[in-house]
Amino acid sequence: MVPEDDCYSIGKVAGLCNTPVKTLRYYDEIGLLKPTYRCEESNYRYYSKEQMNTLLVIRRLRALGFNLKEVQSLIEDTSLDFIESMMTAKQAELNEEIRMLQAKQQTISSLLGRVRLGREIMAQHRSEVGPDLSRHSTPIQVEYIPEGQLLYSRQLMKQYRNADVSFSRWIDILEQCTALGIPLESPIIVTFYGELLGQFLMKDCDVEFGVLIGQNAVLPEIENVRSWGGTYAATVYHVGKYSDIVRSYITLLQWINQHGCEVLGPPAERFIISPLEVKDEGQHIVQILIPIRRPAA
Repeated sequence: MVPEDDCYSIGKVAGLCNTPVKTLRYYDEIGLLKPTYRCEESNYRYYSKEQMNTLLVIRRLRALGFNLKEVQSLIEDTSLDFIESMMTAKQAELNEEIRMLQAKQQTISSLLGRVRLGREIMAQHRSEVGPDLSRHSTPIQVEYIPEGQLLYSRQLMKQYRNADVSFSRWIDILEQCTALGIPLESPIIVTFYGELLGQFLMKDCDVEFGVLIGQNAVLPEIENVRSWGGTYAATVYHVGKYSDIVRSYITLLQWINQHGCEVLGPPAERFIISPLEVKDEGQHIVQILIPIRRPAA
């Protein structure tokens, strides 16, 4: 005989609690919410009013992000101490998720800023060079490079070819930041140590790949973070094929010599628009930075 007074059919429960029948059947299978009564003739499930309340609790906990195993634990142990411990753990988990999402948001904002900067540089470059496609560099500037934190990977690379962009090293750095939830504030920055222009000579080359990270980034105990910048640099944007970047280096070094400046450190390249963003080589933009000391006035 089917109970009527204090039990509800599975269809009624599904409608009242806005829970699919399929879900209720699954909860029955895993033992999370077994019906009070099952009709022997029709195998139909019936639930009590108390179970209706339990189902609402389950829905609430699921909406808060608890998995089914955690939900079952909270239903079975309703002591305040246990509830507090579970809520505290979930709060910490959500805080970590928020931190990771904020890092991604900041990284996207940085990338968006570079894309917009790239469009401005490209438009200005085209207006200046016109049909002269042999010109790859923008006007040279001296600018102060603010100090920041650089997450880096440095390695001596055998018979380095500057034209061969080492994407695998880039990806390693970017994935490390993603895994640690560290927001990026710059594109990939490549620094060449040793002989000036040595990266073009097919020799062993001491190369550093890095990215600037947020000043307030929560960092684990890692050693590959150092200060970067905090100096003046002669800069130029190279537009177009990366294999032609040596021309922009020569133009920049000639300017440095002509203006009596002293080179203070290794050159660096900041990839504003790289092959990771755009395939068309004609739209690639790399900022070359050479730290300098200007002559005394």
